[in-house]
Amino acid sequence: MTEWGVEEEPETLRKAYYATKVVSNRQHDSVIKLLAIFAQHLSMLSNQVVVQHENAEPPVITRAKEYIHEHQTEELSLGQVAKAVNTSTFYFCKMFKKITASISPTTCHELRIEKAKNLLLNPNLRVQRDRFEVGFQSLTHFNRVFKKILGQSPTEYRAQLLGR
Repeated sequence: MTEWGVEEEPETLRKAYYATKVVSNRQHDSVIKLLAIFAQHLSMLSNQVVVQHENAEPPVITRAKEYIHEHQTEELSLGQVAKAVNTSTFYFCKMFKKITASISPTTCHELRIEKAKNLLLNPNLRVQRDRFEVGFQSLTHFNRVFKKILGQSPTEYRAQLLGR
């Protein structure tokens, strides 16, 4: 038996051969089908894991988004956000732009304008105060960004909401 690469005594092999269960062709085909189904299912799951992994957002970007959201009323610099997530400014900027092409880490105007829209629902609050609440230091800058995003000034937006 050593010519076949088997290092067992012939008697041990004979006993193993005669102790092996014999299955019918039907049983054999069923086992093969089950193995094929299992292999196909395993392949689908592994492909899903690969796709999820490729599309997953790096933890540094997730932490940065959380930090920006928590500090959206403040004037944030790129360096502050990078420092908050323990990366260099260069690396952070490169990663952030690659993953989130639509959001600027230094301003997050979209988030601030959404918050401003909610504040403008209250006619008792002045627009000047609203811009501080959402993190704009300059009223002119606030008005310019608001108009760029929504196509109208904060005052026009409020008037439209209130039906004036």
